[in-house]
This record gives sequence, C-alpha cells and structure tokens, in this order.
Amino acid sequence: MDFLTSSEPFTMVDSPSSSAAYPHQVFTDYREMYSGKSSDLDLQITAALRRQYPSHVLTVTLEGNCNLLAFAGAGHATAFLDDATEPVVRWRGYVGNAVRGQPGQVGQQIRFAKYHYIWESVEFIVYNMRMGFSMFNYVLCEPLPGEKKETFSRITDELIKAVGEWQTSIEGFVFVFDSYWSRNRQLFEEVQKARWEDVILDEEIKKTLTELVGRFFDSTTALLPYKMEKEKLMESRQRRLRRPWSAVEARDNVPRSCGLYVKAAVGTYQLRNVFVMARRMAPCLLIFEDIDTIVTQSTRSYFFNEVDGLERNDGILMIASTNHLDALDPGLSKRPSRFDRKYLFPLPSEAERTLYCEYWRQKLKSNKSVSFPQFLCPAIAGITDRFSFAYMKEAFVATLLIMASNRSRSVARGGGPDGDDDDLDSYELWKEMKAQVKLLREDMDSSNPSKTVTDDHVGHEMPEDIPDDEDERTRFLQGKLGRTRDLPLRGRQSTIPFREQTTPSYNVSDGQSWAGWSF
Repeated sequence: MDFLTSSEPFTMVDSPSSSAAYPHQVFTDYREMYSGKSSDLDLQITAALRRQYPSHVLTVTLEGNCNLLAFAGAGHATAFLDDATEPVVRWRGYVGNAVRGQPGQVGQQIRFAKYHYIWESVEFIVYNMRMGFSMFNYVLCEPLPGEKKETFSRITDELIKAVGEWQTSIEGFVFVFDSYWSRNRQLFEEVQKARWEDVILDEEIKKTLTELVGRFFDSTTALLPYKMEKEKLMESRQRRLRRPWSAVEARDNVPRSCGLYVKAAVGTYQLRNVFVMARRMAPCLLIFEDIDTIVTQSTRSYFFNEVDGLERNDGILMIASTNHLDALDPGLSKRPSRFDRKYLFPLPSEAERTLYCEYWRQKLKSNKSVSFPQFLCPAIAGITDRFSFAYMKEAFVATLLIMASNRSRSVARGGGPDGDDDDLDSYELWKEMKAQVKLLREDMDSSNPSKTVTDDHVGHEMPEDIPDDEDERTRFLQGKLGRTRDLPLRGRQSTIPFREQTTPSYNVSDGQSWAGWSF
C-alpha cells in the first residue's frame, strides 16, 4: 500500500466492512423493539425508517382505514413482496372450507413484510407491520419538488385517497354492519339474482312497495335545492351525492346498489357509526334486521335522537323488520316521524301456500327420484293451514330427508309419472308430507294453543276474539297493532348548518378470508 499518496481522494481498507456487505435491516430494529418493553412502538419504527431512508417522505396509515394490499389485489396497483432485503414474518395455519366435506387450505397472516408498490407509474416502499391488534402501513416515497421528509407526500396522499374511494365504492357491493362496516360482494351477487316475480306476496303490496321507494328517491332529488340555506352548502351536498346517485337513477337498482344492511349494532357507539355511514352514502336504503334486538332499553334514546334529532338524514330510506312488534318501544312503532309506514305480513293464505309448494315443485323438477305432480301443490296447501313459510320449509325438508333415508334402504318409491295417477296416497311425497305436517301441527298445538307460528318458530300472543275469515283477520290485526296516518315520505329537514361528519371505521376484505386469515 506504499504506492498510494496521501493526496489521492480515497483510502483503501484491508477488508469490506460487515455493514457494506450486509446493509442494516429495519427488521433488526423491529425485533429489538419487540424484544423489550416499549411505550410507543410506532414512534420508534417511524424513527428507524427515517434513519434507514433519509431521502424519502414517510406516511403512516392503518390497514383498517387504507388497505393498500387489498387495493393492489383488486388490480388497481402492483405490490411485489421484497424478501431479499428484509425478512418476512408470517403465521401459517389451516383454514377449513366454508362447505363441510370440501378440502381446506393453508392460510397465513403477515406480521412483518416489505413491499415494492407501484401505482400510477409511481414507485413506493411499503412496510406492512402488525402491532398489537392493528396492522400498520409505512409508506415511503421520494419527495416532490418543495417537499421535505418531515412533511407529508402529496402523491402518497393521492394514493390514500384513491384507496379510500375504492373502499367506499358502492359498485358491486352491499355494505354490511356487524359491529363494523364491511363490503360484501357475495351478498350483492345473491341480491342480483332476486326478482320480484319470485316473491310470494300480494301483487298490490308488491306494487305499493316498489312505487314507494321510487317516490322517495324522486322526491329527494326534487326537494334537494330547497333544503339548503346557502349555495355553498348546496354545492357541498351535491358533491356528496354525485358519486352514489347514478346507482339510484334506475329504481330497480336502488336496493341492490345503495343498500346498507345492519345485522347487529350493540351500544350507542355502533349506532353512531351506522348513521354516520348512512348520511355519508345518502341517498341510500338503511336496512335494520330484527330491529327489536338493536333498539333496546339502553339504546332507544340514542336511536331516537339519531333518527329525528338535529342532524340531517336527507335521502335515507330506513327499512326495519321485526317478528316482535309488540316488544318494540311505542316511540318507535307508533310515532309517525320515525317510521311513516308499517306493513303487516300475516301468515300465508292458501293461495300463497300453493305458490310456495309450486316453488318447491320447480326446485325438484330435475330430480327424477321424486314424483311431484302439480295437483299435489293445492293438496299440501290445504293441510298446512296456519303454517308460516318457515314451518312449510321444515315440512318439505323433513319429508325429503325421510324419502332419501327410505330410498337408501331400497324402499319402493310408489306413484306413477307426473299426472298419471290421481290417487294422492299413491305418491310417497304426499304420504310423508302428511306425516310431517301432523308432527309439526302437534308441536304447534302443544306449545301453546293461544299462540300462532311465526317465521322464527316463536309464537306471538294473539287475541282470543280473532276472526276466522282471512280478510277480516288481517283487518283485525292491523287495527290491534295500530297504523300511522298516511303521511308523505320525506327526508328529514333541518336548518342546522352542515358540518363534516366523522369518517366511520370499516374493514375491507375483497379476497377470500376467514378470521383474519388470507390465502
């Protein structure tokens, strides 16, 4: 080394340093911090990343609010796992199939990983880390002119905005609230298959329901300019309406594209989350399943304030269902400003039971082992008086199970081809159906003779003087349960100035998942 002069602009070393051959890894910090006690792990990770990437701008987001990997998985960006420069920490386990008897898969949970992320031809570095019960995204991006590493990145903010718009998009999803908001594509696809022609319901009621929804959203559009005091507020409201409005222009698409379905909401905080989301997505349908389990003694006051308090509920059409109208608070079931319409769906008539039997006959039409001629439909309807659709379904399922069991023991089927034999007792389906109906009716009568059967197999107390005639019985029940005045549907109006609402929390999962596992 004597041939080097001190004036040369470099210095030779005997051997490469370990840091040059093996650059420092953020995982080292991650492991060290989790190995000891820490008061704020996020603060320490942020400091470590800024030391590791001094020329980048760092942005921290929560995966529950901004799911970058799901956004990439949907094809809107590209994410490459970098396991060359950083280790990957993952949990792997078995995830059973949703259908029993089908093979499961091996799933995994990522606890620490580094990704090279590309969106709109811009490259990012994304660290995905689990801390406690939350997943954090640490997004690194080279600064634009005028930006410093201590400030925020404009291009990262655009990415977060794009992910947020995608997460709240109503196209192809139904929003479901079950302690938190999630988007459900499978439910949307099932709803898409539904047709009013397949609904067993009085045609006049069908017409009334569809026209009611159309009138509501038509009036929401017509009255919108008159519900704002200032032009600036009206413009703000129109911007909020612009994106989801295309989904309700066609009346038939209203429940499919703008549905917010509430399965369970326990506590006032969750109710708040429900209504904040509904106001944000308006115009929309807000559907409460079994509202008697949602509006309880501890939440009734809060629910009433959300419905007709000082905050705006314009463009929200609330629909609630219950099998226990008598258990509802009178302030909910009888006050017109909360639910302007009430529809009683009594036990199905004989004609409706016949249609239900025809529905089952069509389902079994391709099953050559079951002989089910059309004239059996009115016969079965005749012996199932006072049966709800749930009890009729139980009768059909039990009958088919018995027939399958008999067939496995080589019991002869009996009965000729459809329509060739008019003797009902020559058909195995009819004989087994009569036996099952008898058992179900004995169960109904033995439980409580003063109760009738409802869709959840729980009876409601019925008055002793209920008429025998079906039409008179319906009118009698409507009188007993009460009916509000025929008030016009309208959006709730208020002169309180518009103010921004807190963004509700939600989880997004477009891939197949179970209990937080993905595969």
